[in-house]
Amino acid sequence: MRQLDPTRKLDTGAERTNRPAMPRFCMPAMPPLGLVAVIHSRLRTWQQRLHHHAR
Repeated sequence: MRQLDPTRKLDTGAERTNRPAMPRFCMPAMPPLGLVAVIHSRLRTWQQRLHHHAR
C-alpha cells in the first residue's frame, strides 16, 4: 500500500521507456466500407454462380 502513502512522491522517471514517438499517421482498424461492400458483392455473386451451375 505504498502507493497510497501521501508522504511519498510518485517517481515518474522510472516509468519512462525509450519508445519511439507516435507516427503522424494512424492505420484504421477497419478497412474502407466500400472495399468491404465490393468484396461482399463479389463473394455473393460467386456463390450464386456456383449454386446455379450445380443444378
